[in-house]
Amino acid sequence: MIQKNSEEKRNTLWRAVMSVSSVLIVIIAVFFIIRLFTGNPIEGTWVSEDSGVTLEIGGDGKATVTGTDENGEEFSVTADFTVDKDIKTFTIYDDGTELSREVTDESESAADGTGIFVDAESLAGTYDYSVEQDRLTLTEREYGDWMVFERR
Repeated sequence: MIQKNSEEKRNTLWRAVMSVSSVLIVIIAVFFIIRLFTGNPIEGTWVSEDSGVTLEIGGDGKATVTGTDENGEEFSVTADFTVDKDIKTFTIYDDGTELSREVTDESESAADGTGIFVDAESLAGTYDYSVEQDRLTLTEREYGDWMVFERR
């Protein structure tokens, strides 16, 4: 078709190629715009600079905190969370049963698990968040304490 030097057929082919490529560009642009404005900016795995605690934030509304307590024992706590991107807040919910049950099961040294429960319970609350490159800063709204995490 192109070799026969037919101008009309070349124009038809050129219009078809341009139409398909324009539609693809629009679809890709819409995909990235939707993903940019609807994605969770703090989703991923974060490691604390100070304590070595790992915070895994999933897309399913669950956050898992893992680390070691003051006795050197490993703990893992899963809690629900919400992210409000408009006012940049990250809220970890503590219904009492989930945090205390998981921590008590993994605590072998303390009969009631209170040593670890205090650390896990202190994570529940609302934090202002700031993400700069690969650094997440959570600032407690009530007292102003902050925790810094690096993306892993």
